[in-house]
Amino acid sequence: MDARFAPLIASAYRDYKAWGRVDDELRWAPWLCRLPLPGRARMSAAEDGGHARKLYSVFAKHRDRYPLVQGEAPVSQPVGQALVKESYHPELVDEKEVPEFPSHRPSEPDGASGAPDHFDPYVRDGDRVYRASRFAGAYVVLKVAPETPGTDAGWVYGTVTPGGEVTSAGRVASCMGCHVSAPHERVFGIAPAPSAAP
Repeated sequence: MDARFAPLIASAYRDYKAWGRVDDELRWAPWLCRLPLPGRARMSAAEDGGHARKLYSVFAKHRDRYPLVQGEAPVSQPVGQALVKESYHPELVDEKEVPEFPSHRPSEPDGASGAPDHFDPYVRDGDRVYRASRFAGAYVVLKVAPETPGTDAGWVYGTVTPGGEVTSAGRVASCMGCHVSAPHERVFGIAPAPSAAP
């Protein structure tokens, strides 16, 4: 825990709901004559560690700089970029419980930000369907000036409990071990939206 960076992690966690989910198309004009899709839950590919078997959704402070498709040419990230990855415990559900179409109506506005949230919590994994249920906490990564001592080339990592307690901040080895290989300056981007659950 680097105490210098804990307030930055706490601030990002406090504000991120107002930024919006990176894949929430409801903030954009319709495309290809179809309704825009809400943000979707995605299943982590991690087999072990903190991300294993979790569902997640990503929020970005500078959404216009966030790479939405993996494999693009590297997208540079500005100083001040902040990302929050919401993590949820997956709940196995019966396909009959899943709505035929994802909701295009916003959920109740988040109390802290007042921003409406559009989120489809269902994801298919093989022949099973899971729902993002209990909030498991958040992972935060943000960029400060690259020459800032105690950072990963300007990147700061942190973890936050569901109750809002910052449990790590700074050069978090378990985060850096993966993010060093990310194609967009420590940022992975997200794969194209999975097909809708049933």
